[in-house]
Amino acid sequence: MRIRPPKFLFRLFLFSMLLGTLPVLVLGVLSYQKSSEIIQDKVAKGNMLNLEQTQQRVEQILKTADKSAVQFISASLVSSAMNMQLTPDQFETVNGLLQGLHQLQSFDLGIYDVLLVSLNQGWAINNSTEVFRLDSFAQAEMVRNYAKYGKTSFWTIAEAEGQVHMVKKLPLHSLVPSGLMIMKFQSKELNKLLANNSDLGEVMILNEEGVVLAHSNPAYIGKDFSHAAELQSLLQGTDAIGTYHTSVSGDVGVTFRKSPYNGWTYVSISSVDLITKDSKVIEWYTYTACLLILAVTMLLSWLGSRRMYGPISRLYRSLQAEPEQAAYHNRDELQYIGSQVHEMLHTKHRLTGIIEGQQRQVEELFMIKLYQGEVRAKEIKERLGVFTDKEAWKQVCVMAVQIDTLEDTRYAEMDKDLLLFAINNMVGEIVPSSARLKPTVIHHTQVTLIGRTGLSEDSYKKQINDWAAEIRQKVEQFLELGVSVGISRFYPTVESAQMAYQDATEALKYTIRTGPGSVIHIVDVEPEGTILSRFPHRIEQELLDAVKLADFAQADLLLDDYLQEVFQEKVGHREYFVPLTAFLMDLIRMAQHLGEPIESLYDGEKSLIDQLYRLKTIMEIGQWFRLTLIYPMMELLEKKRKHQYAKISDQMLAMIHQEAETDLSLDLCASRLGYHPDYIRGVFRKEVGVNFSDYVSSFRLQLAKTMLVDTELKIAEIAERLHYNNSQNFIRYFRKQEGITPGQYREKYLSRE
Repeated sequence: MRIRPPKFLFRLFLFSMLLGTLPVLVLGVLSYQKSSEIIQDKVAKGNMLNLEQTQQRVEQILKTADKSAVQFISASLVSSAMNMQLTPDQFETVNGLLQGLHQLQSFDLGIYDVLLVSLNQGWAINNSTEVFRLDSFAQAEMVRNYAKYGKTSFWTIAEAEGQVHMVKKLPLHSLVPSGLMIMKFQSKELNKLLANNSDLGEVMILNEEGVVLAHSNPAYIGKDFSHAAELQSLLQGTDAIGTYHTSVSGDVGVTFRKSPYNGWTYVSISSVDLITKDSKVIEWYTYTACLLILAVTMLLSWLGSRRMYGPISRLYRSLQAEPEQAAYHNRDELQYIGSQVHEMLHTKHRLTGIIEGQQRQVEELFMIKLYQGEVRAKEIKERLGVFTDKEAWKQVCVMAVQIDTLEDTRYAEMDKDLLLFAINNMVGEIVPSSARLKPTVIHHTQVTLIGRTGLSEDSYKKQINDWAAEIRQKVEQFLELGVSVGISRFYPTVESAQMAYQDATEALKYTIRTGPGSVIHIVDVEPEGTILSRFPHRIEQELLDAVKLADFAQADLLLDDYLQEVFQEKVGHREYFVPLTAFLMDLIRMAQHLGEPIESLYDGEKSLIDQLYRLKTIMEIGQWFRLTLIYPMMELLEKKRKHQYAKISDQMLAMIHQEAETDLSLDLCASRLGYHPDYIRGVFRKEVGVNFSDYVSSFRLQLAKTMLVDTELKIAEIAERLHYNNSQNFIRYFRKQEGITPGQYREKYLSRE
């Protein structure tokens, strides 16, 4: 026998080794990450503090210069000079302005030059003691651009000169200035104010457009950084203070402060690698410690794994007594052992299932034979001793459950067996096993034998009624079906199960009287007589007459009265079908008298009787008579009657149109057509909408109009031809209908021609 390599031993060894080294590795990695984060956080805080100090130093100088400029602009000398044509000859004014400009220029503030410009008068003066004409001034274009700027006071950079300019419009806060004051700062002076530490990266000041005003590297002054990748989050964001990391152009940390004073942004950019260089030491210490622990763990894991693998190896070798199958070739020892145990448990479960299935089948067969009376008393006692402990029952009865109908439900007839199986399981859960034998399905009915032990007979009956009501409620809730329950008499022993079963199924047949969804005790519905004492002949005849007249409403009422009359007596359920069958035959004979083949209305007489005898409730019987026979017959009668009415009215209209100039009467039409005058009078009025005499008079009036216009007959001749008693009656009738006399009517229409 080939011995496989110990796969599980290797897996156990690897697991033990990982269990020892993995926590150390995780701890080292977390320590390294945490130390890096702490260092970066401290550097970010240091950079933020440096930026804050730089901002305070720069803005202190800028605000001082700004305040001095405002004081100078507000002087009366400057206000009056702005409206003067200033020339070098105006010594006092020029000297006063120059003194003020010299006082503004301070090397401590970094002010390189101050320029005062009058836009209205076209002159400019600076610290060089010169007065220039604006037209010939070298920086005139710059001055005009500043004048067009949308702010009254602003800072900007003159890249070509390496300067930062503070511009104020005169008068103050005016968007349409009469003059400008420009203070020029050297960018290199601003650079001196930056807190520069090359070990922590770059420090810079940006204006609102992203142009560098000052930089730790002077070569970048004046450069446009608005498109720098690492500064996009800063430039596009709205935060005034913040720190973030970006890897767009190298792993760097960016710290910034935005000034509310002039919109400048103070930025510090530091390399993360430079910041975290000290944490690399921790990383190497971690790697070294992990390697040492790994070596020790490997040794201990191997020794421990060999010791724990011993029992598994022995069990594995014992199960390998048979040659190993190919399906287990790639499994380790525990998987192989588990598969063998699973197969043994599966075999045990399968054998248990077979035994239980056979036992259930034996129980079901026993119950079926018990209900059919094919089990002897001795065998019943033996079986009860095997299956149950119900030998102490004092009384027994059978409860039968039957589905009322599958019509108007979501089920088909083919689902009936499955539904009965579900109901059978529900009964098994509702009725305690100590109070019943095994529930069974026989001939489309669920049947359960229930026993009584210590309860009184009344309590026993109440308990059975409660179970029956719960069964109906659960079936309605879960299956959306209506069921009826039949309950037998109480019998003293299980040997009477056959009679109890017959009682319960017989009780279910009385749903034809009690209706669907009933709980029926056979003792409550036993017939008082053997046959019906009377038949509802009068109601039946009235119902047949209503069908002949196609009176739907009357037929519905009479059918309900007829069924109520049939089922009011308490007789055997078979007796109810005697008058129902007679009524069915009367309807069939009536259908045959209609002249239509019976097959065109029904599927054969025998099929109708079979259908009738399968109905279970009064409601089903009434609905079946309506939809299968009565309604189709009345619709056919109505169709034939309408056809006959139309034919009679057409014949009468033809007589009127052809014989209007004769002595035509309703009696004459009736004699020709072979009907009673009253009958054709009603038919004519129903089809045409007017009485016979009114229609004849109206038609003769139209003929009279035609004769008056198209002929030269005298009015008396027209009246005679149309069978009026005299011409005066004709004239009165014509005037009543038309509003004028026949003579006036003829003159009216002849005058038009």
